[in-house]
Amino acid sequence: MNRYSLIIFIWGLLSAFAQDLHAQDTFFQFADELEVLTPDAMLNEDSIIFIQDRWKFKAGDDPERAAQQYDDSDWVTISTNLIEPDLSFLDFEGIGWFRKDFKVDEKLSGKPIALIIDRHLGASEIYLNGEKIYELGNFSTEPAEVISYNSKKPVPIVFNGDEIQTMAVRFINPDYAMTGRLMGYNGFRFLLGDWSVHQNQNINFLAQWTGSNMFYIGMLMAFSVIHLLLFLFYPGEKRNLYFAVFVAFLGIFTYLIYRAELAENTVDTLFFIRSLVVSEVLVLTFAARFTHSIDKLFSAVFSNSLVVFGVFVSVLIWNFPEQLIWLRELAVIIFIVEILRSLLVMFYRNRGDAWVLGTGVLIFIAAIFYAVLINFNYLSGSIQIANMAGSGALVLSMSIFLSRNVAQTQKNLQTKLTEVKILSDKTIEQERLSKEREIEKRLLQAENDRKTNELEEARALQLSMLPKEMPKLPGCDMAVYMKTATEVGGDYYDYSVGNDGSLVLALGDATGHGMKAGIMVAAAKSYFHSLVHQSDGSTLLSRMSKGLFNMNMRMMYMGMMLAQVSSNRLEISTAGMPPALLYRKGENIVEKITLKALPLGSSVEYPYKSKSVNLEAGDMLLMMSDGLTELFNPNREMLGMKPVEEVLIRSGHECAEKVIGNLKQLIDEWLNGSEPHDDITLLVFRCNRSTNNSSPSVTD
Repeated sequence: MNRYSLIIFIWGLLSAFAQDLHAQDTFFQFADELEVLTPDAMLNEDSIIFIQDRWKFKAGDDPERAAQQYDDSDWVTISTNLIEPDLSFLDFEGIGWFRKDFKVDEKLSGKPIALIIDRHLGASEIYLNGEKIYELGNFSTEPAEVISYNSKKPVPIVFNGDEIQTMAVRFINPDYAMTGRLMGYNGFRFLLGDWSVHQNQNINFLAQWTGSNMFYIGMLMAFSVIHLLLFLFYPGEKRNLYFAVFVAFLGIFTYLIYRAELAENTVDTLFFIRSLVVSEVLVLTFAARFTHSIDKLFSAVFSNSLVVFGVFVSVLIWNFPEQLIWLRELAVIIFIVEILRSLLVMFYRNRGDAWVLGTGVLIFIAAIFYAVLINFNYLSGSIQIANMAGSGALVLSMSIFLSRNVAQTQKNLQTKLTEVKILSDKTIEQERLSKEREIEKRLLQAENDRKTNELEEARALQLSMLPKEMPKLPGCDMAVYMKTATEVGGDYYDYSVGNDGSLVLALGDATGHGMKAGIMVAAAKSYFHSLVHQSDGSTLLSRMSKGLFNMNMRMMYMGMMLAQVSSNRLEISTAGMPPALLYRKGENIVEKITLKALPLGSSVEYPYKSKSVNLEAGDMLLMMSDGLTELFNPNREMLGMKPVEEVLIRSGHECAEKVIGNLKQLIDEWLNGSEPHDDITLLVFRCNRSTNNSSPSVTD
C-alpha cells in the first residue's frame, strides 16, 4: 500500500499504527534458508519475485564484507527495514552491511532482472559476488557528505551462472534517529521482478499518480477559490472563508503526499512528511472551525481559541517533529471530537439541512474503513480512489450545505424587498460609485503629478553630484559614461587626487528610486570627499557604511566600489557591487576581481576587504554598476558578464574613450530600441606607465 495516501484521509488516528504495520515486515527472524530464483516465481499479477526480507546483518563498516567468500556466520538475521525493535538489540549508529545468498535458475542467467526499490532511506552500495554494481545516492562514511536515495525507479541486475549468488549491501542512514520516529523504519526493502514489465509500470505509475493527484488537487483548489470569492463578495458570511481555508489546506496536504511519494532522497522525504504532519493539524483545525461556524451555539472566543491552538501546535510540531508526535495525535483527537460534536449539536437542534453534512461524513467514514480493509487485504481495490472519493464526498457535502444556505438567504431577501426599493438602491449606489470614481481619478492624477516632480528633482540632484570631467594625470587614461533609466536609480561616480599624486576612483549605486536615492548619493559623496585620504579602502567603506546607517533611511542602501591607484599599484575595495574587470594586455585576458560584501548602510560593523593588483602598461580596469550586466533585451534575456569581457579583449589596444564607445555600442545593440530599467554607469581606467615587475599578481 501507499502509506502517504492512507494518512491524508484517516487524519492521524490510524497513521502511527499503519506505519508500524507497514514497516514491521519481520522481527526476530532467525531462519537462514537459501532462496531459489526461478522464472515461475514471476508468474503473478505483479510480475514480482517476493524475496524474503531476511538478510544477514552486521553493524559498522568494513569494505572486506563485500567479498563473496566472506565469513558471515556470526551475523544476525533481521529485516532490512531496520525497525525500532530490531535496533534496540543492535549497536547500530547509522551504518552497517547486509548480505544474502541466492540460488539462480539457469533460465534467468544472463538476463536482466529488475531490482525493485520498494523503499530506501539513506545511501547504499550494492555488490554482487564481490563486484560493485550500483551506488544508490552518494555513499560516504562521513554523514555530512551522504546524499540519500529514495527513488522508485527499478534498476537492472544480471545474474551470471546458476551457482550461488551473493548480494551485499553497504548501507548508511545518517538520519536514522528521525526516520525511525517519523516513518517507523530506517532501512530499505528490495524486490526482484520482470525488467521490461516494471520499466513500463514505473512510467505508467508516474503518469497515473501525477494525473489523478493533479486532477484532485485542481478540484479542491476550485472549491477553495469559489468559496473564497463568495466570502470576498459577502464578508459577513465567514463560513465561506473557513471552508475555503480548510479545502486549501486539504489541497496542500494532497500535494505534499504527491511530492513525498516521488521524493528521491531521504532529506526531501523527511521534509514532506514533516510538512504533512503540520498540514494535517491545520486541515483539522479549519475543518473544526468551519463546523463551529454553522451553529451560533458555539462562542466565537472558544472557536477562535481552537484555531490559535491548532496554529500553535503546528509551529511546535514543525520545530520538534520527533519529540511531539504525541502532541499531534492529541490535537487530531481533539479536533475530530469537536467536528463530531458540532454535527451532533446540529442534529439535536433539528437543523433541516444537517443531513447534507451527515451524508458526507458517513461516506467519508465508510471510505476510511474500506481503505483500511484493503490495507489488511480483506478487500481488493484502490486505496487512492477510495480515499479521494471519501474526502471528495465530504468536501462536496460541505459546499452543498453552504450553497443551500446562500440560496435560502437569497430567497428570503427577495421576498422582503420591493421593486421600488431595489431601483432606489441602485440609483443611490450608482451615484456613490460615480463620486468615488471621480475622487479616485483626481487623487490618482495628483499622485502621478507628485511622483513626476519628485523623479525630476531626484534626477537633477543625481546629475549635480557627478564630476563634470575626469582628471588628466600622467600615465593614466580615464573615461566615464552614464545612461539613466526612466526612474532615477541613484548611480554615482567620483574621483579624488591626493597630494602625493595618488588617485582614488569611486563608483556607487543607491537602492530605490526618487528623492531618497538622490539623498543617499549626496550623503555618500560627502563622506567620500571627507574621508578618502584618511584611510585605506576597506576602512573608508566601513566608516561610510556607519555614517549612512546612522541616517536611518529604512530599506535604502548604497553599493560602492573604490579603486585606489598609486604608481603601478591598484587596490580594489567593494561593498555590494558587481565584480571589477581587469584587462591584462600582456596576456590578452580579463581577470574578474570579486569581493562579496554587504552594501553600505546595511550593517555598522561589517568587515569589508580589499584586493591589491600590480599593473603593467596597457592594463585596463572597468568599474560598472549592475545596470550593465542585468540589462534585458526585448526578449527578456539578460546581458550577463561574458559579452562585456569580450568587448574588453577586442578593445585592449584602444584608449579609454574608445573602450567606452565600444561598450555603448554593445548596450545599444542589446537594447534594440528599448529603454533600460536601471541606470548604467561605466568607468574605464587604463594604465600607461611601465614597471619592472614582469608578472602581475593579485594579493588579498
